[in-house]
Amino acid sequence: MVGEVVREVWRLFRARFWRTLIIVALLLAPLELGVQIVDPDLDSDDWWLWVGTSASLIVIAFPWVIGAVIHDVAVEDRTPTDAYRKTAPRLPDLMISALVTTVGILLGTIALIVPGVLLMARWALVVPLIVVEAAPWREALARSNELVRGRTWGVVAIFVVLTVIGAALVAAPVLLGYFVLEGIIGAWLATLAIDTVSVALFSFAPFVLYRRLTA
Repeated sequence: MVGEVVREVWRLFRARFWRTLIIVALLLAPLELGVQIVDPDLDSDDWWLWVGTSASLIVIAFPWVIGAVIHDVAVEDRTPTDAYRKTAPRLPDLMISALVTTVGILLGTIALIVPGVLLMARWALVVPLIVVEAAPWREALARSNELVRGRTWGVVAIFVVLTVIGAALVAAPVLLGYFVLEGIIGAWLATLAIDTVSVALFSFAPFVLYRRLTA
């Protein structure tokens, strides 16, 4: 299963890269630029702007953009903005599920790395279930756990392979941004490259797994 899923994810990545880049940039580009512009020095008077912008990225932007990318590949939205418009009603469930899974995975990782990794795998299908089936977040967590049961380590292996692929893909943009362009623009472009690749790979992988495990 691992090789087949990775190949399918890679096919989607190549076929939909520019479309995914537009979807990611619509929401994350201005927020990431704001994070780079605002001084993160907590001693300054503007520290709350940086905290607020960073919190918006984590709590709202990333769950929404991943949901939008999955919705776009699932139903072939007419335009990139349609992907956001049609997933907007699911945003509360996406946000809550993101908070719950993040906290659970972090606690599991802190306690003993393996539980955190297992939870990440067991909850891999949460976003497709919320976006495609309109499942409430609690139901999505429970159903994802059941669908992945018995295939947990295979799912872990898929994400490990995709992480390695993603790291290789962003190496050049990161070096270019941080060491050649430098400054705010360089850091912004490097971060946007990381966002695009990671969102693409870790949106397509759950979608491919969802399609296979619910077929």
